[in-house]
Amino acid sequence: MDAKKWMMKYLKPLEGRTIKKTGVDKDGFPYFTLDDGTKIEVSCDEEGNGPGFLFGLHVPIDTEKEKDNDE
Repeated sequence: MDAKKWMMKYLKPLEGRTIKKTGVDKDGFPYFTLDDGTKIEVSCDEEGNGPGFLFGLHVPIDTEKEKDNDE
């Protein structure tokens, strides 16, 4: 099975699911909890070497950082 087919099979169980909660765990990994209570953590790789980033979301402006720059 090629990489794309493997990834599509891997992600298929997420189709039609509802995200009920989002958060960041104590190690800095973003996660979301699905409608059945399943917790999905986002990592940069399958070994869990670091937290990941979700492309396609609006990047919020850090208003605290802007205030620091104004001083």
